[in-house]
Amino acid sequence: MKYDCTLKKLTIWVVLIVFVPFFSDANIIVLNGLTHENQVQPGETYRGAIQIQNASEKNRSVRIYQRDYWFSYTGESKHDPAGSMERSNAGWISFSPELMDLGPNEVASVNFEVSVPEGESFSGTYWSVIMVEGIVPPDTSGYSKGVTINTAIRYAVQIVTNIGETGTNDIQFLGLELGKREETTQLFVALENTGERVLRPELALELFDEAGNSAGIIKAERRKTFPGTSVMVTLRLEGIKPGNYTGVLVADCDDDHVFGTNVSFEIE
Repeated sequence: MKYDCTLKKLTIWVVLIVFVPFFSDANIIVLNGLTHENQVQPGETYRGAIQIQNASEKNRSVRIYQRDYWFSYTGESKHDPAGSMERSNAGWISFSPELMDLGPNEVASVNFEVSVPEGESFSGTYWSVIMVEGIVPPDTSGYSKGVTINTAIRYAVQIVTNIGETGTNDIQFLGLELGKREETTQLFVALENTGERVLRPELALELFDEAGNSAGIIKAERRKTFPGTSVMVTLRLEGIKPGNYTGVLVADCDDDHVFGTNVSFEIE
C-alpha cells in the first residue's frame, strides 16, 4: 500500500459531474450510454455505434463532431479541439455521418471505427469524445425586437482506448477539507490520476476517536479519472459525533492498486 501524508488545505469544493447533457429539452437522446471503452493492441481496429433517438414529434437535425476532454476537481472542464491533448485518440477515430436528419421518434446510429497505429510505443489509456448536438432551427413565428435565446442538447460520448494491460496506475491525494451541507458533516477529498491508465477509485475512510476506538468506515461511490485529470469525492460523516479523530483514507482502484494516507481532524 502506498501512503502519501502530505496534504494541503483546499478552499474550493465543487463536485464535478462528468458527461451529462449540457442543458436542453430532451428531444435528442443517446440510447446506449455515454462511454464506449475497449482494450486493444497497437495495429488493431475495433468498431462501435452510438444510437441516437429523436424523442420529439417534430423533425430534428443532429450534428456530430469530435473534441478532446479534460476535467479538474475544481469544477473546471475543457472541450479542446480534437487531437490537442497528449493522450487524445481522436486521430485514430473515423465516424459517420457528421450530420443526420431524424423524423419523429426515429432511431439512427453514428458508426465509428478506432484504428490504433502500429509500431508506436503507446502505453496506458487514450481518450476523446464524440459530440452529439441537436440543431435547433431559429423560431421566427413570434419575432419581436430584442434577444431570443435557443438551447440545443449536447452529449459528449467518451471513446476510451486502453492499450492492453500497459501503463502505470497511480493516485495522488491533493487535499481535503471538512464542510457541512444540510446539517451533515462532510469530508471533501481531491484526487488526481497521476498514472497512465484510467482509474475508478473507491474511497473509504476508517475513523478512530481519541481513545483509539473505531468510529466506523465511510465509503463513497467510485469516480472515474483519466490520466492528468482530478475529481472531488465527498464522504458523508453521518452519525459521527463531535470530537478529534484520526483515520486512514484509502483509494481502492482494484486488488493490486490501493493507495492511502493518514488523516486527522476535529469535528465541531
